[in-house]
Amino acid sequence: MSNVRFTVNVPVYNAEKYLHECVDSILNQTFTDFELLLIDDGSKDSSGAICDEYAAKDSRVKVFHNKNQGSFATRVFSVSHAKGEYCTFCDSDDYYDSGYLARVNELLCDENCDVLLFYQDSIVNGVREAATPRWSEKKIFTGEEKKEFYNAMMTGSYFNSLNIKVIKTSLLQADTLETEKYSFVKNGDDFLQSLYPIFNAEKIVFTPECYYNYRINPDSLTHKIDPNIYNSIFAVRSVIWNGYLKGTDILGENTKQVFAARSARSAMNIVKLIAQSDNLTDEEKISVFHNIQNHAFYKDFIEPNLNKSDLEKKWLVIYELFSRHSYKLLLSTVRMITRIKK
Repeated sequence: MSNVRFTVNVPVYNAEKYLHECVDSILNQTFTDFELLLIDDGSKDSSGAICDEYAAKDSRVKVFHNKNQGSFATRVFSVSHAKGEYCTFCDSDDYYDSGYLARVNELLCDENCDVLLFYQDSIVNGVREAATPRWSEKKIFTGEEKKEFYNAMMTGSYFNSLNIKVIKTSLLQADTLETEKYSFVKNGDDFLQSLYPIFNAEKIVFTPECYYNYRINPDSLTHKIDPNIYNSIFAVRSVIWNGYLKGTDILGENTKQVFAARSARSAMNIVKLIAQSDNLTDEEKISVFHNIQNHAFYKDFIEPNLNKSDLEKKWLVIYELFSRHSYKLLLSTVRMITRIKK
């Protein structure tokens, strides 16, 4: 049973540099009816000790020290211990505006929704970069109207992050997705945990307000990429298709074809990022390309269901070279395009 209005879930891993700012921004909220769960995911720095210091000073703070499991399993664990009516999320290197929970509570009292979405600004080297909201005014989605939101959610990465969502705890806890099976997912893990509550919500509300500050690590802006990123992306897309879209008209009359095209764009974006990577040799890149083409989701879903006319020109060029195994030409083409853009 809920005994507080909100549970704020913060997975913590080697976050000593920014953890104080993150936790202080939560504990200094003007709305105080919440608990804060700090889940130490096997940190090797002083993060665990910092968490314990906060718990000793404020009864709202609860700390768990776990072996390292990754962000997906850590958030699932956190939610399983949540006692708030609603869950909010914050990464340990990000922070809330002081009025965040107060504004959330106002909107929830007004709308009585299952899922509430905000927007987030980015902080790059201490400089704020304002976000451009998907919609310029508040939007309410119920019944058939939810299809508009699902379409928007499946296009780009506007709504991937859990940190911009406030979700009824009961919906999150009802999700039966196997945590261990998907613990390897590092890209799209927020989205993966969002699927069940989003698709089972009776009412979804979006507001183009921003109270969350997302800190971008400058190191992440370099052209280094995990060569196995496709495994995560395809795993999430497989869950979306088999668990939520298959046999529906959520994306229109040709839902399968539409989702195949969107999945192909995602796959070709991975191919482009691999081609641009500075931490892989050409031989290693070509090996990754082979692995992508042999992946079950690519081979059994994207290729058979893709109508190439659904791809924009930039993705079609990459797809044609990729599908024909013209890997060296693909690499040189991407390099040329990258130089031209620079």
